[in-house]
Amino acid sequence: MTIDPVVSTENNTAWVSFASAMAVKPAEVLARHQLLILSDITSNPFETIEAYQPMADYLAARLTDYGIRAGKVVTAPDMSTLIQFLKAGEIDFFFDSPYPAFTAYDQAGATPLLRRWKKGVAEYHTVIVAGTDTGLRQPSDLMGHVVAFDDPVSTSGFLLPKGYLMKLGFDLAESRSASSPVANHQIGYVFAGGEENVRAWVLQGKTAAAAIPSVDYEDLADDAKDRLQVIARTSNVPRHIALSQPGMDENMRFRIVELLLSMDQSPEGQAVLNTFDSFLKGAGETMNSLQVLFKP
Repeated sequence: MTIDPVVSTENNTAWVSFASAMAVKPAEVLARHQLLILSDITSNPFETIEAYQPMADYLAARLTDYGIRAGKVVTAPDMSTLIQFLKAGEIDFFFDSPYPAFTAYDQAGATPLLRRWKKGVAEYHTVIVAGTDTGLRQPSDLMGHVVAFDDPVSTSGFLLPKGYLMKLGFDLAESRSASSPVANHQIGYVFAGGEENVRAWVLQGKTAAAAIPSVDYEDLADDAKDRLQVIARTSNVPRHIALSQPGMDENMRFRIVELLLSMDQSPEGQAVLNTFDSFLKGAGETMNSLQVLFKP
């Protein structure tokens, strides 16, 4: 049994809190230290809240020894807001793909906890593809052409493939448009603004090549794959990483890790994992490799 949700959109955030009616009275207002707060960056707060609230409730119910009485989900509209939340201790932990996770680690001192599977995938990479009719077969063939990327903060859709090409020694330059001329010694790129656009642009020949997450490439129809040539694959990175705010009590942080790793051992935990996926160790080692990738 749960109480009715309370919703706020103050400061460009949205949150909703559900708590056990046996633990919290509807009129009761809990102090910050009595709440376990999960967060995420999203443009669709209510969808994220619905997905994350069962996890917040599950953990909160098992952290009563630390004074926790309820779980809450707070969403941020962008990375800078999430950084502010972490520095101010306004959230406890969050899950995200490698680049946002590394940014929180690097700029806010967030502590890596665990790696997280997402949609049944533990790791992924990016494939750089070109239309089979372009004659492009290897990374060096991209010089003088335009590659479609997703958006500037996408791990697999931009930062991972861009870093891969730069480490090979190529000079990348953002183009004004997909049809803009590119110097023969450079690789041009444009942002398509969405994974569907990236795929469409290369399949339609709007750009000669595109960077596509491996999980999306595998989902392409066979006839679409037949029209594309894979010319490069980046290294694998974790699908998601869980991090806590830097000021969290160390014992509580260890307890959260234990709870996340053992969720599959109880019916209640399994029910949450059915829609949330499971966790793996190795987040600390992952940050070391991301340091090389994102801050060479």
